[in-house]
Amino acid sequence: MAAEVDAIFVGKKTYVARFKQEHTQKISGAVKKQSGALSVQKPDRISFRYDPPSRNRIVSDGVSLKVYVAEDRQMFVTPVKNSEYPGALSFLMGHGLRPSFTFTFNEKATFEGGPVLVGKPRAPTPHYELVMFYIDKALLAKKDPGVVRRVLIVDAQGNRNRFDFENASQPASIDPAEFQFTPPPGTDVKQN
Repeated sequence: MAAEVDAIFVGKKTYVARFKQEHTQKISGAVKKQSGALSVQKPDRISFRYDPPSRNRIVSDGVSLKVYVAEDRQMFVTPVKNSEYPGALSFLMGHGLRPSFTFTFNEKATFEGGPVLVGKPRAPTPHYELVMFYIDKALLAKKDPGVVRRVLIVDAQGNRNRFDFENASQPASIDPAEFQFTPPPGTDVKQN
């Protein structure tokens, strides 16, 4: 099944979708919900543009991943190779699922669209213990880029970062400005 998903994304240059994000901290139980638009230009550019009232932004220009947290007036800059997103979203980045993960099916999960693949990273990573991919069987049969309807990233502390995708497409091109971001004056920039 991972090979069928990879066939939809590997070789394609772009991906855009709406997303809903829900981040749950295990210790406190705090849940943060946001939504926005995701754009990917392969092999290594990604943009999360959050809907108001959030002014948060996540952008990779292919070299650095910038995570801007508006309420803290901070931006964290990390080399792309050291970030959590390339592996967890490897199917979007054109790298495919199979090089990054070994898979089992989650037999206990109930998802109306189809099966849930549990991906364990092939190489240990401090960013996550496992990633679950919620597959829409009808869209898989049509080779539709909306086939991965949800990605759930679970880290070593049990925190859960869930992305639900909708209105996915693979346009001919994306404006290069989408992958550039300059924070507002006065932002505290931290290099990781």
